[in-house]
Amino acid sequence: MEKHEIIVPKGIRYVGEIDPKTKKNKWEDYDIWNYDFPHILNKELTGCGYTEYCISCPHPIVLISPRRFLLKNKFDQHPGDVYYFQNDDEVSIDYELDVNDDKKGIQQKAETMEEGKNATLKNLDNLKSAFRATIKAHRMCTPYKPLKILVTYDSFKHVKDCLQHLYYDEANHKAGYENILDRFQIVVDEFQSIFIDARFKSDSEIELLKQLKGIQRVCFVSATPMLDKYLEMLDEFKDLPYYRLNWEEEDPGRVIKPNLDVKFTSRSLNEEAKRVIDSYKNQKFDSRLDKEGNLIESKEAVLFFNSVKGICQVIRTNKLHIDRVNVICAQTSKNRTRIRKAFNDVLKKETENLLRHPVVPLDYDVIGSIPLIGQPHKMFTLCTRTVYLGADFYSTNARTFIFSDANIECLSVDISMDLEQILGRQRLIENPWKNAATMFVRCTDKKHIKDKEVFDNRLEEKIKTSESLLRTFNGAKPEDKFNLAWKYLIDTKVSHYRNDYVAVTEIRNWSTGQIVKLEPVFNNLMLVSEMRAFEVQQIDYKDRFTVFSAVDQEGIEGATQKACEMAIEFNNIGDTSKKLRMLVDLKNIEGVTEKDISSFLELIPPKFKEYYTIIGPDFIKQFSCNEAEIKKEWIKRRSNKTIDIASEIYKIFVIGQRYVKSDIKETLKELYERLGYKKTAKASDLQEYFEVKKIYTSDKKNGFELLKKK
Repeated sequence: MEKHEIIVPKGIRYVGEIDPKTKKNKWEDYDIWNYDFPHILNKELTGCGYTEYCISCPHPIVLISPRRFLLKNKFDQHPGDVYYFQNDDEVSIDYELDVNDDKKGIQQKAETMEEGKNATLKNLDNLKSAFRATIKAHRMCTPYKPLKILVTYDSFKHVKDCLQHLYYDEANHKAGYENILDRFQIVVDEFQSIFIDARFKSDSEIELLKQLKGIQRVCFVSATPMLDKYLEMLDEFKDLPYYRLNWEEEDPGRVIKPNLDVKFTSRSLNEEAKRVIDSYKNQKFDSRLDKEGNLIESKEAVLFFNSVKGICQVIRTNKLHIDRVNVICAQTSKNRTRIRKAFNDVLKKETENLLRHPVVPLDYDVIGSIPLIGQPHKMFTLCTRTVYLGADFYSTNARTFIFSDANIECLSVDISMDLEQILGRQRLIENPWKNAATMFVRCTDKKHIKDKEVFDNRLEEKIKTSESLLRTFNGAKPEDKFNLAWKYLIDTKVSHYRNDYVAVTEIRNWSTGQIVKLEPVFNNLMLVSEMRAFEVQQIDYKDRFTVFSAVDQEGIEGATQKACEMAIEFNNIGDTSKKLRMLVDLKNIEGVTEKDISSFLELIPPKFKEYYTIIGPDFIKQFSCNEAEIKKEWIKRRSNKTIDIASEIYKIFVIGQRYVKSDIKETLKELYERLGYKKTAKASDLQEYFEVKKIYTSDKKNGFELLKKK
């Protein structure tokens, strides 16, 4: 794979940025039409405007996307400028496919497939006819305007068919079919999803690559491409030239590293989500200064919780009503039923004494959409992987929360491919949390640790089984091949490649849509996908260090190098009192920043983190690093954690005001007694909640000026 760099000129922030004076693209040197050969483009930055460039550039484009949701989002943003080939008969991806379906479920799937074996899709015929009519009308009425076509991976074959077999009739003098496919640039957007989705619909991904083979102008685009070692394993990618947009060389300040606050937890992700949601419900909003110096409160939260089942659990646990929640996931009837039931369960429980329970109306779509610029947002947006790829959020104050559990496959976030996609979803510069997120992580537990040798042996068994099945097919009589291939196809659909890597591609008559041939093939995509899934669970999420290492490799600010070094030193200390002495001296270590300390605390055993955050280094020192005494104090203070003392203190004491120590002590004493907070009140307690400046009054009394919240 040959690698090349494209230097992005200084002053360019978006690929398709238009100069307001000349009305032309600021970056005149870049033109996708100059690449008249298949290639990979790593755009490096999410939100760099590449999709917008494709829609606005002066060339006819077929933009292929992995998600209908994304295309709908772009279509709504560009009404009249694009044609969306919207095939509603596609099967939406469900990332919770159960590979352990019971016999009844498998039988139902097989029967459904058998019913549709030779069916032609009338709706698809109508859709293709309408598309051909649009192309003809466009050529007659607006030939000067390049046609922009949006289509999913699954339906590209239909668009290709229409472009290759465009019927024309010029005044009855000649009639026939015209191939205009080579007049279009094909852009495969977010192409890393070919690998991500392979576990769920790999036959569609194989079909896409097959349909693209032989087309000259194809650009595979992503800000987070699959790792090189996996691209090299696939014939479709290994020999393609690879281009990377270099944004830093001419303007290093142009690239702002996203900041990720990683929080490791032993709790369920549902519990962590509840803590986030409760803070918003109780109006305990995080606040930051925007670029103009205005204090902005985050009153909206976007929670990436990659499971519809998990989202339904969050709705029930937090008693959420649909007027406060925007659920975005795959548009399937199954998902609609589950989500509607979750909302109705909440309503039913709240009105259980009434004879009639209110329900969400059947004509109300419980699966929402992302508001366009200027449209109102709900307080909570709950998302699955449906919106990871390229969708645009335009909130001025939303924070992003990510929930990743390495022990549940559908809840695991691939740090190399998913994470930066999520971090790039908030588009508005005025949002102070645009480049930041909080991620709650459950690392791989002992029960889910797998032996690499056992895993490799299992892969080898599946490869051998696949080769045997393909030999059997190739050696079968011609008249038996169709039925044998159909048997393979059903097995693939219902078992999800549990036992082998045989996929079956369908060859259809382009005019009738009927299957004329079934061809079993070795599914390399599925093999690569399984290898990557193992790597994510067993390596990236092995422990806290590997998570931070994976985050760091992606250029995301997580744990600092200094924090990792200190954590290694700390965890190698055998004596507990020496560990405690290191905690006391953290701030005195040369060159250590608050960010280093914050990261360090996430990398050490939880009890020491709590000693530091709940007891504090001054008190640890006061107890002479004696863990027995520290633990007594820790237990006493830990019981106070159920009392929300912070919000009460923030209500009473005002930033910018000055307070005398004696008044502070008296106020805190009354507050502690009223709330049952077990602690002796001291004026210095305020330093746990505020950054302060010491003051001296004219009558020689000491006090604090409150500068800002901690």
